[in-house]
Formats: sequence, C-alpha cells, structure tokens
Amino acid sequence: MSDDRFLVLIVDEDQELCRTLSATLLDAGCQVECLRTGEGHYQAVRQLAPDLVILDVSMPESAGLDTLRRLGVHRSTKKIPVIATSRQAELEYELLDAFDFLPKPIDRRRLLEDVALLKANRHEHGLGYGPMNEEELTLFQEYLLTHSGLHFDQSNIKILERGLQRRMRAIGAKDYGDYFHYLEKYGESRQEQKKLLGLLTVGETYFFRYLAHFDALIHHVLPELIVRNRTQRSLRIWSAGCSTGEEPYTLAMLLCEHFPLLADWDVQILGTDINKVALRRAREGSYGPRALRVTDAVFREKYFQRVGSAYVVDTRIRDMVRFAYLNLQTGAFPSVDNGTSNIDILFCRNVMIYFRLGTTRRIVEKFSRCLSPGGFLFLGHAETLINISDRFQRQHQAGGFFYQLRDEETADAVPSLPPPVTALRPPPRSPQPSSPVPPPVCPLPAAAPPAPDLQELFVRAEQEFNRENFRTASQSYDTILRHLPQHVGATVGKGFILANEGRYEQALEACTQALAIDDLRPEVYFLQGLICELQNDLEGALSEYRKALLLDMEFIMPHYNLSKVFWRLGRPRDARRELNNTIRLLEKTADEALIPHSGGLSRAVFLEVCRDDAGQLGKQA
Repeated sequence: MSDDRFLVLIVDEDQELCRTLSATLLDAGCQVECLRTGEGHYQAVRQLAPDLVILDVSMPESAGLDTLRRLGVHRSTKKIPVIATSRQAELEYELLDAFDFLPKPIDRRRLLEDVALLKANRHEHGLGYGPMNEEELTLFQEYLLTHSGLHFDQSNIKILERGLQRRMRAIGAKDYGDYFHYLEKYGESRQEQKKLLGLLTVGETYFFRYLAHFDALIHHVLPELIVRNRTQRSLRIWSAGCSTGEEPYTLAMLLCEHFPLLADWDVQILGTDINKVALRRAREGSYGPRALRVTDAVFREKYFQRVGSAYVVDTRIRDMVRFAYLNLQTGAFPSVDNGTSNIDILFCRNVMIYFRLGTTRRIVEKFSRCLSPGGFLFLGHAETLINISDRFQRQHQAGGFFYQLRDEETADAVPSLPPPVTALRPPPRSPQPSSPVPPPVCPLPAAAPPAPDLQELFVRAEQEFNRENFRTASQSYDTILRHLPQHVGATVGKGFILANEGRYEQALEACTQALAIDDLRPEVYFLQGLICELQNDLEGALSEYRKALLLDMEFIMPHYNLSKVFWRLGRPRDARRELNNTIRLLEKTADEALIPHSGGLSRAVFLEVCRDDAGQLGKQA
C-alpha cells in the first residue's frame, strides 16, 4: 500500500456500520475493511495497522469496551485513533480514550470532519509524553481557571498531566501545545472541555457522610422549613458537586424515613456536578459495598436492592432525585430553568476547597441569591465562610455546624414543630406476629449492669468522633467520665465537641481540666489553638499550635492550621512551609486512614486539599 493510504477498519456486531458508512468513506478517499465484533478484531487491528478504527459499543455487551481498553494499552495499537459509536448517547463521557464519540444514527458530516482532522494531523509521535514546561503549564492553568475554577500548579501537576496525556493520546496530539490548540478550538463544539474535566475531577463520597449534618437536618432544619413552607407545601434541595450521587440519595432516604408527611408535598432534590461520568453513575444508582460503609443495615435492606455484589438504590428513591450537569465557575445560577432558584437547603460539601479564594467568594455570593430567605447552606467540615461572606449566620446544632442565610426582614423567630421522634438511626424492625406472651407475675429486680470496658469504649468513641458522629462520641465520653472523671482523653474529646457546637468557654474549661491531669497532651493545645482561631485571635492560635507541635512534630493538623493562620496573616512563605510539612506527613500515612481532627477527611482527599492550597500559595511564596 502507498504511504498516502488512509485505512479505516469498521468493527461492529451486525455489519450495519459497514453497510451504511463504506460508501461515504470511500468517496472521501479512504480504504475500508470491515469485521464483526468477536472475529479476532483485536488481532486484526495489530496486523492491519489502520489509520482509524470505528468501533460499535453495544450495551450491555462489553466486547467493544474491552477492545477499546486493549487498544489503549498495547504499544503497537496505543496511537491508533478510535471513533466509538453507540445508540446510548450518554456513553460519550464514559469513553474518554476515544478520539470521538458519534451517537447513532451517525452524523456523516461529523464523521468526515474527523477523517479530515486525522488526515491532516497524522503525527509520528512517541507513545509517551514528557513533563510540561512552565509555558505549557501556564496555558492550561489559565484556561482551566477561567473555564472551571480548578487550579493546578507544580504541587498537583501530576494529576493534570495524567488527564491531559490520556486525552492527547486519544486524539493523537503530538505535544501539549498541539492539544491546547485542539482544546481551544473544540472545547465547546466537540465537548472536549467536558471530557478533559471528567479526567481531572475526582470525588470521594459515601452514603450518610458526616452524620452530624444529617442529625441537624432532621432535628432542626427540616422541622423549621416544614412550618415555614406549610402554605405552599414545597421543598427545594440542591446538592452541588454531588459526584456519583450518594449525597442526594441520602437526603431522599432521610425524607422518606423521617418525614412521611412530605409525601404529598412538591419535593424536588437536584444533584449537579461537573463530571459527566460521575453523573451517569449517579443516575444508574448502583454502588459497591464501600459506598455503604457507614450505612445502617436497616437502610441497606429498606432502600437498596442487592444485585450480585452491587447495591442498587430503590426506584422510589431514584425517582426523587434529578441529576444535571453544572459548572459552578461558568454555569448559570440562580436560574428557574435549571432548578437552582428558591432553594431551601443547599449542600456543597468538600467542593470549594479546590477553588481559589476569589472563585469561592463569587460562588458563595451566587449561592446566597439561590437560597430562599432564611435558607440553609451546608459546607464540608474543612470549609468555612470566614473572610468569604457575611451573608450567612453560622449555626451549631446536633454536634455539627452549618450556615443560614441572613434575612433582616424576617429576623423574627419562626415557630418550629417539635423534632421528629426518630433519631438519625432508623427505628427497629417491627416484631413478627406471634402468640402473646403474658407478663411475668413477679418480675425479678434487674441486675446491675456490668461496668463497661473503658478502654474499649474510648477507642469506639474516638472512631465515632473521627467519623463526625459527635452525638454517639459524646455519649461515650460522658459514660467514661462518670466512671473515671480523670480520663484525659474523654475530657479532651468533650472539649472538641463543645468547641464544634460554638460553646467556647465550656470547651476551654475542658482544656483546663485536661491540662490539670496531663499537661503534655498535644491535642489539648491544638484545641486551644482552634478556639483562638475561631475567635479571630490569630497570634494566640499560632502560640497554641506551636505548643502542640513541640510535643508531637508528627501531629498533622497543627501543621495544616498553622499554614492557614500564616496565610491569613500575610506570611505566604511560612504558610507554604507548614503545608509542605502537612503533605510530607500525609504521604507517610496509610492510604485508607481518616486524619484525626480533620473533619472526617481521608488521607487521599486531604492530600488533594493540601496540594490545592499549596498551588494557591505558590506564586505568593
């Protein structure tokens, strides 16, 4: 064959693509070969070395998906562009290793555009790409910051490079500059921007994450809203940055479980995210056991169906939630059209920690316009509105904190219903019908309960505290202190819970009691520093965090909080140093570990938070 040949290999199950596309491709000067799926197509690709593979992906059949993965792995086929096609249009953002995705029926004009692009850019490049230089990094930094609010620099450049290289390989870009030109030109028309963002945004979440928030929702927020909205009988909830959907589905389950009176209300739950792959998985509602790791067994049995090793959300819960794409940096909100106006409850947890300060301020200001008067905003426990916005009042309830939109015109207290009789944990199963059992004629006096194993109870309390289940942790600490008032660990634990509720004086009293027992406990000084910081005594916070580190240089959170305080004091070099210390310690920590006193963050998520913070400080240091 001559060097100017352009061979297209069409692989599909019933040869429909071959019949409908061959003439079009031949007229465009291409050579065409056809194979049925399963007829040794992978080996044929290696032997024929085509310039383009058009691959039909029929679901749930997976041969096409397997072929696409194998083509992207082997050295001899890695650089062959693939156009995937399917009747399921939503697969476009799942098949991110394809040069293009064409839903059926095939848009022939778009197909010919693809062929023309590939003919004009038949680069002979290697299979690997080197690291970006400063100029290339700046190009992508500015583009992504403008179009998504995401920030990348030397601290998290590897995440960016991996995503870029995967798309570069898929479209056959010869280098970073070539791909940037493609991204600028086809970011919207070919949805390249969304495809790239799907590789750069990763969310870790699970059902019932941060139990304290849901306790506050059940016992304080929703009863108030039920009274406030009783005339219009409507409720609007938005989960912004919902990732794969666990958060909005949790909210739907809680409404069903604890507020059956809402069954005849107009209840709308919206979940939005920038990652279309995550949204597709959210709509499917199928999860592995890890996503349900803190879900009560009764909720698992009542609201999920077991399908093999997966847990599928019950249809009635899935029908309560609507998922949609929304970019918080560039998207339109508030908007009646996309359901982001007149919101009663807005969850945006562990999303804005990845944005720069200016972006966060703009988003929070828009959130304030999305919320109804007196609406509620829930952020992650590592996020705060200090120096961000004064439109919100911080509230402390049920062992957690959240924000309520200030509204001067409706400042009078709204009468509230009594809280529901059920707690966050579901009620026990109803007993099965059985023969009535007569009561004992003369019941024996109850035996005194055995004394608890205080060490085992303390370990469980610490685990519950680190999971943000403050109510259970507080009850355990109280039990320990009743039996052993000098237990310093339980005293400190109570202090942290009191501080989280905004009861700073009582929290400081707990610190004083703990130090009287043992003045070498670093977590006591960390707590005192945290209280100073919350009260805007930054110099006091510096002093206390340093004391904690004098006692334990491996204590992660004082390093991180010091970096935040230095940042607020305008000392970026010191802030960067402490962030580097935090990252160094996190990198030595076990992968699955929850970081104590971090607000329930895992090591992986906290590393991303710190690297993003380091990126924001990079140009100031």
